[in-house]
Amino acid sequence: MATINLTSTINSTGLTSDSIAVNVLKSATVSVGGIQRVLIPATQIVSAKAVFLAHADYADASATNSTYVYIKNAGTITCRLSLIGNTSNDAEDEVSLAAGQWTIFPWRADTANITLYLASGTANLVEYGVFT
Repeated sequence: MATINLTSTINSTGLTSDSIAVNVLKSATVSVGGIQRVLIPATQIVSAKAVFLAHADYADASATNSTYVYIKNAGTITCRLSLIGNTSNDAEDEVSLAAGQWTIFPWRADTANITLYLASGTANLVEYGVFT
């Protein structure tokens, strides 16, 4: 078993009359995980979302044992994700990641795939990590 530490820090002055300082730390025990980069071919998933992360590959997930997912758009075009397996494009449940943007979230991987499609017909580099 290993421990991963997920830390989010938000600091701001001048946005509101009060300074903002939020620091959240979550420690999670995991047994499987790693980060890798993949080149998504332009022809693979432009017209409709395709499965990016299949829930069947992470069988230990449950309502009480989340899988943590990190995804970064390391390419140059927008990619769109559905965290509940929706395969339609431009859906309300999408997470849209412009070039350089990233996200990290807990995923209850026992029921739904994460699907992805590209906003244009250009290959795109995506970096991701899955920790269970």
